[in-house]
Amino acid sequence: MLLTQQGGLLKPLTWLMGIIINAMYNLFAHMGVESIGLSIIVFTLFIRLVLIPLNYKSTKSSKIQQFLQPEFKKIQKKYKGKKDQASMLAQQKETSELQRKYGIKMTSGCLTAFIQFPILISLYNMMSNLPAYIVKIKSLYSPIADAIMKNPGWASSFTKFVTENSKQFARATEAVKYFSATATPTDATTGQAVNYVIDILGKCNPSQLEYLKEFGPKVANEISNNMDGISRVNNFVLGINLSEAPGLKLTWALLIPIASFLFQFLSMKVMPATPTNGDPQMEAQQKSMKVVMYIMSGFSFLLAVSVPAALGLYWAMGGFVAFVTSVILNKYFDNADMEAIVAKAKEKAEIKYKKELEKNGGKPKKSFMERMMEQGSEQDEAAQSKGMSQYGGARLKNYSSSTSVKTNEASTKNVSYKPGSIAAKANALKQYNEKGENK
Repeated sequence: MLLTQQGGLLKPLTWLMGIIINAMYNLFAHMGVESIGLSIIVFTLFIRLVLIPLNYKSTKSSKIQQFLQPEFKKIQKKYKGKKDQASMLAQQKETSELQRKYGIKMTSGCLTAFIQFPILISLYNMMSNLPAYIVKIKSLYSPIADAIMKNPGWASSFTKFVTENSKQFARATEAVKYFSATATPTDATTGQAVNYVIDILGKCNPSQLEYLKEFGPKVANEISNNMDGISRVNNFVLGINLSEAPGLKLTWALLIPIASFLFQFLSMKVMPATPTNGDPQMEAQQKSMKVVMYIMSGFSFLLAVSVPAALGLYWAMGGFVAFVTSVILNKYFDNADMEAIVAKAKEKAEIKYKKELEKNGGKPKKSFMERMMEQGSEQDEAAQSKGMSQYGGARLKNYSSSTSVKTNEASTKNVSYKPGSIAAKANALKQYNEKGENK
């Protein structure tokens, strides 16, 4: 089970996912059904069921905010048109207090997405290299790999094969480097090279496996002996081969990318929108989310077209389950007693708030936005104070009566005023007084 498992920092999580899908595959195999497609579907259902509590919490928070919109609008109306910093800080404080009162967290949706992200990456890594995680699939390719690597000069021939198909084989460059540096006919089967060979064989479509029969009669014999098992594992409904990328050809396999696009779009479309509460930043964020919805849906289609159909099936199934889950949760909250839910949320929030006060010495914990606005206010006051001290001091230091007189003389020497204007009369009076002082 330990081939070239991927994942980097997420390798332990990917390994855990591998254990789960391997157990599911073995369970169905004992029932006489060896199908990676069925295993992917059930595995995706399992993962999405595990994530339901997070989706429930996020949906609940959005529905509570929708129910409390009249209260948020009162605050918005109270400070409508007031753009000074004190008013903005007061509005934010009252909004945060209302959110705290009912246990609303604006980041709940982001947190759910953040938690799901490493899970999705781990699942992608696992789906990209199934022989490394499902023992029975590995056993189908191991005899073929052994036969290939027992041929004299196999490394150069196999490297050429990998290089010519590098767009299809993930980590092909890494495998080629390894073959070129260490692979030899005598010790390759006991080293890392055999793992790379099995990785690549697991991504080969039937025509590529047929091509590999040219490596010799032993290789051809092992491919023929295991081809039925490989086909049985990879074949899905309507004759779709899960080891092949659907591409843009008009075949039944194209249904998987279409389903992936459709369900990813619908799953995001039915997600309850978080109320903006009149916040321009939240409104801008929601507009951006709509753009992201289309981009992600398009990306899921392109991904499912270009990778083996097994990955596309997982992606499409995940979107379908997310869509159904959102519909069910929306229906539940739309028919639920929201007053009772809000009252219970308020009660829990009060208990949590009391514990928070006890922990912080009787002082409430400020929200991130409040801390940012207060910090900005303090920085503005400090900058203003520094400017007054610097420039005010400079003016007082450089001021003298003689300087003032010279400056006035220089400034008025060549100045002409409109006859009869107030400025002309004031200048005439000034000159008259100066002549009187000089007598």
